[in-house]
Amino acid sequence: MAVPTYLPHILYSTALTSVSIHLLWRRKAFEDDRARHDAQITILEDLAHQLRSGSSITDEEVDRLRKLVQVHQGTSEEAAGGVREHSISWKDVFWGKKTDDRSKADEWEQKDLEQLREEFTKRT
Repeated sequence: MAVPTYLPHILYSTALTSVSIHLLWRRKAFEDDRARHDAQITILEDLAHQLRSGSSITDEEVDRLRKLVQVHQGTSEEAAGGVREHSISWKDVFWGKKTDDRSKADEWEQKDLEQLREEFTKRT
């Protein structure tokens, strides 16, 4: 069976499209991480400014702000060293990076359930 003359073009265009989509997805994920870290830094800077100025801040407000900036256990590497450099391997470009979104969602749901239980026990 003869190979059609346009087969290499189909393969090249498919590979180029795949690379483009994966790089775009990785760039968006990095921008989201950067925005989350910037928001955490802003909250902590505001808290530090309020504490330095001597204004009265309740312990509940400090705890609430600390919980807002708390980093999940799965990203302790980023928490320890700030934003880490993202290097994308060719394997990730062609096959995509496997993320464990399911475990993060389960973790967040568990934390939400614990907060609801705590609030419910406080009210009763």
